[in-house]
Amino acid sequence: MLYSQGNLSQVYSLTSFRRLFAAEDQHPLSPPNQNPKPHVATRYWLDEQDHTGNARGYAPYAGNNNYPVYRNVKSYKAAGDGKTDDTAALQMAINSDGNGGNRYKNEVTTRPAQVFVPGGTYILTRKLDMRLNTIVVGDPNDMPIFKASSNFKETVMIDGNDFATDGASGTTNFFMAFKNIAIDTTNINKDTSVTALRWGVAQACHLTNIRIQMPNNSKGHIGIDLNQGSTIAVSDVSITGGAIGIRNNNQQVLFKNISFKYSSTALAQSGGFVVVLQGAKIDTCGLGLDTSGATQLGSVTILDSTSLNSGPLIKFSDSSHSNGDRNHQIVIENLSFSGNNPVAIGMDGSVKLQSMKNVDTWVWGNVSPGVYQTGKMVTTKRSPQLLANGKYFFTKAQPTYADWTSDKIVNFWTRSLAESRSSVKGDGKTDDSASLNAILADNAKMGKLSYFPYGVYIVKSTLYIPPGTRIVGEAWPVISGTGPFFSDKTNPKPVIMVGRPSETGLAQIQDMRFTVADIAAGAIILQVNLASPSPGDVAIWNTHITVGGSADTTINTACSSPNTATCPAAFLMAHLTRTSSAYIENMWGWTADHSLERSNGKPQNIATGRGILVEATRGTWLTGTGFEHNTLYNYNLHDAENVYAGLQQSETAYWQGSGSMQDAPAPWTPNSGYGDPDFGWCKPGGDQRCRMGLALNVAGGRDLFLYGAAFWTFFHGETHACYNCPATVCQANCILHAVRVVGAPKSLWWYGIATRNAEVMVLDGRDDPRQFHHPGGWTPGGVIAAYLGFLAAS
Repeated sequence: MLYSQGNLSQVYSLTSFRRLFAAEDQHPLSPPNQNPKPHVATRYWLDEQDHTGNARGYAPYAGNNNYPVYRNVKSYKAAGDGKTDDTAALQMAINSDGNGGNRYKNEVTTRPAQVFVPGGTYILTRKLDMRLNTIVVGDPNDMPIFKASSNFKETVMIDGNDFATDGASGTTNFFMAFKNIAIDTTNINKDTSVTALRWGVAQACHLTNIRIQMPNNSKGHIGIDLNQGSTIAVSDVSITGGAIGIRNNNQQVLFKNISFKYSSTALAQSGGFVVVLQGAKIDTCGLGLDTSGATQLGSVTILDSTSLNSGPLIKFSDSSHSNGDRNHQIVIENLSFSGNNPVAIGMDGSVKLQSMKNVDTWVWGNVSPGVYQTGKMVTTKRSPQLLANGKYFFTKAQPTYADWTSDKIVNFWTRSLAESRSSVKGDGKTDDSASLNAILADNAKMGKLSYFPYGVYIVKSTLYIPPGTRIVGEAWPVISGTGPFFSDKTNPKPVIMVGRPSETGLAQIQDMRFTVADIAAGAIILQVNLASPSPGDVAIWNTHITVGGSADTTINTACSSPNTATCPAAFLMAHLTRTSSAYIENMWGWTADHSLERSNGKPQNIATGRGILVEATRGTWLTGTGFEHNTLYNYNLHDAENVYAGLQQSETAYWQGSGSMQDAPAPWTPNSGYGDPDFGWCKPGGDQRCRMGLALNVAGGRDLFLYGAAFWTFFHGETHACYNCPATVCQANCILHAVRVVGAPKSLWWYGIATRNAEVMVLDGRDDPRQFHHPGGWTPGGVIAAYLGFLAAS
């Protein structure tokens, strides 16, 4: 059976949709009146804070005490009146280094910026370039519109490609964010090739609450083009019109709660290796997902999504008869689909899955244990504890607190200036732990939101986040642990502790960065103990954990020795304890493999002990996360229960493997109290490939639901004396075991595993699926569409 795909109007059986496209386009972001009334802006609490006085954000490594972290585009003469060309003013607001210069090609972490855009329509006549370490945030009460002029001639409106690291790869474009912004291309001819937002970025970047309006029935407009890079998540975006809603060539990405309407193709894969599409709504589009441009795309997971009045959900290449890599392996789970068009078709139009109103789980690809399946139906038995409305995995948009007034906000520095007993410095030197703890405790009791202006806040004892806390950071302010309190690796202590064991309540954190200021072998950088009966009350968005690589830590210059025994930088990045229940979205845990700073960084050979340890049982949601370059593991689910993970991304530590001076678990000693793997399955003095950090360790537990694993190994024995040279670049089978599953977990549902340079994809003592038998994805790589060896519930 073939599906005939002609022009866009032929895709649909509903004449109402053909009439819609034949009608004059109406664009809600485009005022029909050519002489709009002057815009009256609202006041958002964020802009009402003191951003110019003593309570402003302070960047201690900027080299300028008056460096403006926060900048309102109106201060740079942006009009926002729908008539004035605001390109230069907006670019100046983004670029300014506070001394009449440009932040382009500056250090990455020394000059952060938060650029506020009040409501209005800002006309662009030329491309607007983003900069690293920058958050552009609009007023959520009066979302600003960036609108292309009728004489816009460039191919990109807003460009997230900042080549500050002198390279063309988006994998070094860290720390950029775009929030609460609308982008409008409707003044540009609908058949002109133009992209509203090019987002070729890396980890620690995020898009959230973005609206994009393009002409309907377009042949040239693209909403978002992830043309390169290694980002983790794109969340809560609405796209209307255009030839392509999103074009993706990112290494791996989770698209969460994306709405497509009137796009010819909602999502087109031009490349990339792993994609998870969660909570998508595809409404009146010609085609949902087109994978035809992605030759090495290994794994696609479409989860909790809806297709209305549209063409096929997915068109993909059938690799079931390939003698080599078997790419385009597909999982569709919990789909609502309307209309008579098929759900899935091949490149030749052959129907792979006919129309059906609801799909529980459909698998096309390698099944382990088992063989390659060409359309296997599975019933996935979800844990009710993880669901919203009894059907969908719970998600929560990053709050804007748009309805909060300024009297409910406490700026830490305003408060400390008013009360000498709680003097906060944020200078990268002074111990702020007592002051921060006092203010957080008071704010929680009074129900106030805690606003962190940018600073580097040193804590020499644990920073306790009590129930009732809401934290919003300005341009990723830094909480950094240091001192003897965090030095004992036999008695590790949390730097940031969210609740105490068995406490319940609310704690929400966004746009922060957590780290250590120097080697702290006893530091658990983030520990979450808190739980709440209501999912999302305990939640962390767009908050990252870094060890080394930045100007605010001595590790950036102290850990260049090829012997990592000299740099046990931190015990554990993140610990979700047994009493916790937390929602985490877009978190990157990075042990640095290189310095982000041009002038003072040195090679980074760092031995952070562990990535993220999940022992929680009450409900955990990891919605787009990445943990990289840790010694024992990047992820460890240890007797965990009720866990959802949508996209897990990891890289093996570059210094490990053949040629390394330390073999895992060294330079650490396994600690059974923290569920450490001991690498006892490796032969003593044997293959160094066995003694490399696991991408994921699953030890027991139950009700684990994992979707989209991007587990990469690139180097072995790297010392930076020979960085990226042939002697240390992995060719094949660089790591012996990428993943380990032990302890017979119950109800482990795992869809979409992709590995690179691994011999055994999953060491489970049963089938031990090998990459050689499951070739696909990022060459030399392996793909398993469905890993179903541990489904028994008891």
